[in-house]
Amino acid sequence: MRDERVTAFLEQLISGRIPREIPADVEYAQELARLAVYLEAFRRFTLALANGDLTASLPGVAGPVAGSLKSLQASLKHLTWQATQIAAGDFSQRVDFMGEFAVAFNTMVRNLDESRTALESANKRLQEDMLRIQRMSAALRESEERFRLISESVSDVIWTLDASTEHFTYVSPSIASVRGLSVTEAVTESLAQTVTAESLARIREVMARIAGRFSESGHPGDFSEKIEVEQICRDGRIIPVEVVVSAIGDAEGNLKEFVGISRDITERKKADEKLKYRSTHDSQTDLYNRAYFDAELERIASGRQFPVSFIVADLDGLKRVNDTLGHEAGDQLIKGAATVLRSAFRASDVISRTGGDEFVIILYGIDEAWALASLERIRACADNFNHRHDGPAVSISLGVGVALDVEDIPRALKEADERMYADKTRRKQQRE
Repeated sequence: MRDERVTAFLEQLISGRIPREIPADVEYAQELARLAVYLEAFRRFTLALANGDLTASLPGVAGPVAGSLKSLQASLKHLTWQATQIAAGDFSQRVDFMGEFAVAFNTMVRNLDESRTALESANKRLQEDMLRIQRMSAALRESEERFRLISESVSDVIWTLDASTEHFTYVSPSIASVRGLSVTEAVTESLAQTVTAESLARIREVMARIAGRFSESGHPGDFSEKIEVEQICRDGRIIPVEVVVSAIGDAEGNLKEFVGISRDITERKKADEKLKYRSTHDSQTDLYNRAYFDAELERIASGRQFPVSFIVADLDGLKRVNDTLGHEAGDQLIKGAATVLRSAFRASDVISRTGGDEFVIILYGIDEAWALASLERIRACADNFNHRHDGPAVSISLGVGVALDVEDIPRALKEADERMYADKTRRKQQRE
């Protein structure tokens, strides 16, 4: 006879319910209990999968149904990993299982990849455009600030000049420190009122060249020239000024104005002169140095100012003074000799210190008789110096040589040197 309780149990399973308890006296109770446990494990596993829990397990359950569910779980795990990779930017992921879902998934990934590529391209262009605009804005602000500072703060004078009238249309405020004029006074002047006549002619030549090049090319920025001029100040002083001139065109491309930057180079000129002076003069005595003497010999060789007399002078006793009284006393003795020689000759005569205690004087257009007379003048100046100064006396050995032409110069110098040594020997013997 059929057990109705078994039938009821099976009907519950068919309706999707799993009985919690099975009476022990039911037919096939053990088998039904095992079936209930088996189905409960499936229920919990599929519920976990449905809730997205891919970590659930199905222990102790085997068979094709369990294998299918575990295969589905593995596929979902792999699909989850692929989704994670896509979220990280890997659009190479493709699903080759799960049928129509795979087709839809792969289509979505391709669309996302194309959208990402298009978005990145658009974003790159946008960033480049924004960077370009930022740079242009920054450059414009920098340019505006630069020109403001230039026009108001720098010591250089910035100006514009009407090309047709040669009257100034703009002058920066620094004109006050350079020429002592206000801006109002400066813009009322013409170019001719600001520079000397010679400078005016030179700067007009420069502007004419720039205008010619401008008319040929129409590109004003391509042409500029630098020139030094002499500019007139309010108090009448004339100062050296370095000017850079270029051209400005109008909307039609025609020459409109000249623009210039003027710089007072007075101090630079002084520094150059000082440097030039130091390169040709002995720092201890302020006489010409050996380099200048050698250059002067080359000038003599290329000129016609003959006869030329050479006086070789050698300071006596310098080593003895250095050894006994010290180098400071020796330096004073050298300076004393330079003072003696300078007082014995004209400013136009070349007096050079060619060595530690050696001097050479060059006398243009002077014959031997006049040169020999110069030796007496030197000795007289030395006596006068020694009477007026304390310390070691200045004693100088002297020799003269006269060159009548270019080829005669080496002989004259050698003769003057030999005569100097003969004079030194004679005077030494006289002292002994």
